[in-house]
Amino acid sequence: MTNPSKQFLSVESAVRVRQAGLSLVELMIALALSGAIILGIFTVYMDSNQTTRLGDSLARIQESGRIGLELMSRQVRMAGYQGCSDGYSVPLRVVASNPPPSITPAAGEDSVYLYNTGVQGWQVTAATQTTWDAGTDFEDLNTIEGDALPGSDVLMVQRARPLTAIISDGATPPKGMAVRGSDIPIVDPDGLFGAGAEFSSGALLMIANCEFADVFRMTNDPSGASKVIKHGVAANTNDKLSVAYTADSDAALFAFESTVFFVADTGRVDDQGNNIQALYRATNNLPNSATPDFQREELVEGVEAMKVQYGLRTDPDNNTISFVDASGVTASDWKDVVVIRVGLLVSASGNVLQQDDSQSYELPGTVFVAGTPGTGEQAHAADRRLRKAFVTTLDLRNRRCGEFKQLVGTDLWEWEDADNNGGDGDPCN
Repeated sequence: MTNPSKQFLSVESAVRVRQAGLSLVELMIALALSGAIILGIFTVYMDSNQTTRLGDSLARIQESGRIGLELMSRQVRMAGYQGCSDGYSVPLRVVASNPPPSITPAAGEDSVYLYNTGVQGWQVTAATQTTWDAGTDFEDLNTIEGDALPGSDVLMVQRARPLTAIISDGATPPKGMAVRGSDIPIVDPDGLFGAGAEFSSGALLMIANCEFADVFRMTNDPSGASKVIKHGVAANTNDKLSVAYTADSDAALFAFESTVFFVADTGRVDDQGNNIQALYRATNNLPNSATPDFQREELVEGVEAMKVQYGLRTDPDNNTISFVDASGVTASDWKDVVVIRVGLLVSASGNVLQQDDSQSYELPGTVFVAGTPGTGEQAHAADRRLRKAFVTTLDLRNRRCGEFKQLVGTDLWEWEDADNNGGDGDPCN
């Protein structure tokens, strides 16, 4: 006879066996929940990674824009600087042989005004890429002419750069120049002058006090404990300067410097194959060369375009300023530029956007739209790089306001309606 208790236990055991593990429904629910959790974690990770990439790109762009404008502003604000002498009333007397075209006096003249060339600009198009620099200090120099990106601008700044070498104020060598044709005794603490130094024979220099300014070429290699600078006719049209410059007349030595800013292709590509452009600076190497030899250096990577507008004071009475492109400034108008508006279009390397960039970016005088860059059109690549436009306005510290005109039949210049407001000769007051 069967034991009822054993029968009950066997049935119970069978039930336990049938209930072991997960049912199909439970398994599917578990997999769905696990998948949702994994998908959520992956989504959070991807979003975090995308946010990090966007943040890094934005930080690089902001840093590049800030540095680019800062480096440009330091030069632009000093355009036309020539020491304590006033650029509007004190011309540069150029006695140097074969001076740069920008400061070559007109026929029959020996002087130029630096305010005419202190700042100049050009617009580069596909049609003018090899001709826009005609007559400039850097004409036919491939480091600038052939590489400046069409659709962007070129900006040149000229100024006197102070040197650490000073005119001697001691008895030996004498206290400055004895007469206009004398050697210039100097104290050169940093060894700027001499054979193999930054300035050797043939160097283009400027000497000025608050009343006179001369540009000449050095005709010797200063050496010894008591250095002197010679300015003979071997490299100058005249060995006599405007005045006998002395230390107690606030005379100082300067290098005459031209700096050119432009945008060019670096020849590099990023990880996605995008061409990388950059802001470049080219500085003349005039010290020991009869002709300009601009030394080019890359300043900021990722600058795709630079546009510049020039503020002309068109109404001295009301201090009205009109902004125009370089094509709107005539040769005689550069002296009236008192403010400059500079814009940079900067991109980061790498594709970080979810879609192609179809935005428009406003720079001074133009709007860059998605298109084909480097063709002379105001366009940026329709790719997935992050971009941002940076614009700043810079005052030229060495420019007066008002209209400056030459008196008929003379070599003198004066402000038109000078005492129109303040009665002090300054039309700005």
